[in-house]
Amino acid sequence: MAYRFLLSVPTTLVDDANIAVSQADDAQVLVVRGAHDLGFEDPYSDLTVAAHSLRVVATVYDWFEAMGAPRPAVGLVLHGGDRLALADHDRGSMVAAIRRDQSWVERTLPRIGQHARDEARMPVATATTAGPLTQGAPVSHAASTAIADLADVSTASTAPQERSWRTLPAEQRATRSVAIRDVNHIAVRVTDLARAETFYGAFLGMDVVARGIRGAGEQLEVVGPGYVWSEATATGREADVTFLRNGPLVLAVYRVGRGARIERDVLDHISIRVDPGAFRQLKGEALMRSMEVLSTTDRTIVLRDPFFLTWEISVDALPESLA
Repeated sequence: MAYRFLLSVPTTLVDDANIAVSQADDAQVLVVRGAHDLGFEDPYSDLTVAAHSLRVVATVYDWFEAMGAPRPAVGLVLHGGDRLALADHDRGSMVAAIRRDQSWVERTLPRIGQHARDEARMPVATATTAGPLTQGAPVSHAASTAIADLADVSTASTAPQERSWRTLPAEQRATRSVAIRDVNHIAVRVTDLARAETFYGAFLGMDVVARGIRGAGEQLEVVGPGYVWSEATATGREADVTFLRNGPLVLAVYRVGRGARIERDVLDHISIRVDPGAFRQLKGEALMRSMEVLSTTDRTIVLRDPFFLTWEISVDALPESLA
């Protein structure tokens, strides 16, 4: 099953909720257990739901709305830990929340039979005027697509946006599943770090803002002020990385040694910063896609994408000396 979430319901309604889930022919309840993040005296249970599509959202809302007022507190607990009450969302916004929470499903789930659903979406007629939908009335292509989306909420368009970032509406930028907050730095490899400092300082007008030496566990030890290359070379304390900056661009230049051979593959990695929710999502997607993970911690993951570009994804901001 592709999508997974917890359906949190009063314990007395577990059987009814199970039936509601089973109404979607591609969903099932795997585990029923006491709500793990509520008090022991709270009579609630969590149903682990697995589904190939999100049609189960419609069946759960059908059951919930049929209860009549006052309705009990029923909600979903998403993969990222967010708890969403059904009463605070409609069907569309709940589907959108699950997709944002588990966006990798849309890009990894095989599209078996997709052509049949696409053919079913073709409009039966066209109309140039808007009006109420009645049985047998012609509908526009846009309307028929919207109706098909309501019938099968598991299908999402993956067509690329032929627009620049600046032309996207602000609200669309704010609700993207992965919001990149900043580019921490772009890292490149060089054989002569001292020479690279001189070149980028003269050519791009960049200033050296920090230097570091690799210590135990590959952690960078910041070099203090008064650093002199000739003295560092004589004492064997050469810097391993230099951070240079000019305006918004931060360049991390890594020393690989004068004897190393570098031809054209000089880009080491690109470091970006995201929010904690996007970090969890990207980390999960990397595992789902079996991407090569080079290193990982609770706050940083370094991975190589299918095009051999290395990304460092972090929730941490730049050090204060570079900000």
